[in-house]
Amino acid sequence: MAHKNWTIAPLVLATAVRNISQALLLSPPGDNMDTAVLAWLLRSEDQTILVDTGFGAMDKEDLEGQFKRTPEQTIEAQLGRFDIASEEIQLVVNTHLHIDHCAGNHFLPNARFVVQRRELEYALHPLPAHRPAYDVDLSTTKFDFLDGDADIADGVRVIVTPGHSPGSQAVLVDTEGGLFILAGDTIAHYVNMQVPKGDSFWPGPLYLDLREYYESLDRLRDLGGTILPGHDALVLSKTVYP
Repeated sequence: MAHKNWTIAPLVLATAVRNISQALLLSPPGDNMDTAVLAWLLRSEDQTILVDTGFGAMDKEDLEGQFKRTPEQTIEAQLGRFDIASEEIQLVVNTHLHIDHCAGNHFLPNARFVVQRRELEYALHPLPAHRPAYDVDLSTTKFDFLDGDADIADGVRVIVTPGHSPGSQAVLVDTEGGLFILAGDTIAHYVNMQVPKGDSFWPGPLYLDLREYYESLDRLRDLGGTILPGHDALVLSKTVYP
């Protein structure tokens, strides 16, 4: 039986300018590039799924002066571009639980949130260096826990991609244009994939387990689909994929 064909719309929830050294592990300082905090609106004929939710409030000290968000870049405004109210979203996949991917969960009062169990366990007790990334209140989020790869809906599935964080997961989406892969922060920018053919993609500078990270990068590469990075503003060149 054929899968549903989904469309994928990138939603921009904040922007920043980052140096390439903040995207590539062990890279020296180099050119700056435009970065976006993104969510992804998946739609089929009869179903809607949101992937990630961005920041909540932007008043944390470590965010001020780093990220910018216009009134048009709230999650409510971005969903409104597609005539969808935040109360209508019933299913969200959090690729991981860093603050810029899940702190907007509380804007979606009727949603259930799919996350890897391993990710939440670490989010509650991270190593000191990772505490700022997990500085978010998740106590009211209604999680559905996964323990590995899983089907989310007809034509949408997640696979585990640990390394950047212990429970990172990528979202695989079947579309009329073939398989699309929402990589989360496992592949944050297109530059991470600019390597000789057959080589491992280049990891980012924030990780928990570098060996797992490389294994996850190879897994995503070998799927053969179209990869949409988790933070690259270039994905906004299209309103809807494919």
